[in-house]
Amino acid sequence: MAKKKETKSDDANGPKKASKGRSKDANSFETQLRAAINAVEIANSMTSPLKRSIENLLRLAAQSVGSDEASVLVRDGNEGGLRFLVAIGEVADKLLTLRIPPGKGIAGFVFSSGQPMAVADVAQEQTFYAEVDRAVGFSTQTILATPLRVEGEMVGVLEFVNREGDPPYKPFTPDEMDQAAHFADAIATLVDAHESAGLIETLFEQSAKSAQDEAGESGASLRQWLREMQAAPEHRDLLQMAVALRDVASRGDAERELCRDLLDALARFTEKRAAASTGYSSTGYFGF
Repeated sequence: MAKKKETKSDDANGPKKASKGRSKDANSFETQLRAAINAVEIANSMTSPLKRSIENLLRLAAQSVGSDEASVLVRDGNEGGLRFLVAIGEVADKLLTLRIPPGKGIAGFVFSSGQPMAVADVAQEQTFYAEVDRAVGFSTQTILATPLRVEGEMVGVLEFVNREGDPPYKPFTPDEMDQAAHFADAIATLVDAHESAGLIETLFEQSAKSAQDEAGESGASLRQWLREMQAAPEHRDLLQMAVALRDVASRGDAERELCRDLLDALARFTEKRAAASTGYSSTGYFGF
C-alpha cells in the first residue's frame, strides 16, 4: 500500500511541474497581450471622442453657412500636404481616403498662406484642384475655405463646398466667412489635440511591438521610428523627449526619481515665468 501511494505521489508531481512551466509561459504571454490591448484601448479612448467632437462642430458650422458638404483637412507630413480627417455630405467616405499634394488646390493655398478664401465659381479659379472631384465623382462649384491655426501654427483647413439645394449656388458672404472663422478656432484646438493623441496612440503601438526586445534594442527601435515618422516638428520633438525620458527612467529607481525631480522643477520654473509675464502669481493678485 505504501509503495502505491509513493508511485501516485510521483506521478502527480510530474505533471504539476510541467503545468507550472506552461502556466508561467501562458501568464507571460497573457500579460504582454493585456498590456498591448490596454495600450490600444487607452489610445482609442483619446482619439475617438475628439474625432466625434470635430464632426459635431463641423455639422454645426456647415449648417450656419448653409452648406451640405464640408470637411476638415489636416497636415499630412512635413511638406505641406493635406488629408481629410473628417467630412460630411454625399461623398464623405470617399474623401477620407484621399490626400492633397503640397500646395495643390484652394485648400493647399489657404494652408500655405494662412488666409481664408471664398470662390464663387471654381471653374474660374486657377488654384482649384479638380483631381479630388474626379476621384470621388462630385461637382464642386463654390467653396469657402478657412485656415485652422493654433497659437500661430497652421494645423489644417476648414472647407465648405456648394450650398444647400440645387445649383446655381449663391456665393458665400463675408458674414459667413466670419462665422466660419469662429468655428475654425474651436475646431483647430480639437484638431491639434487629436493629432497629439494620434501620435501617443502610435507611440503606444510601437512600444507594444518592441516590448519583447532588450532594453537597449527597444529604445533604439523607438528612436529609429521617430526619425522616420511623418509628423509636425513640434509633435515629433515632444515624442523624442518622451522616449528619452523613458530610456533614462527605465534604468532604475534612482534614475526614475531624478526624472521626476527634474520635471517637477521644470514645472515650477514655467509656472513662475508665466506668472511673471502676466504680473501675478497662480495664487492670485499680489500673491494672496
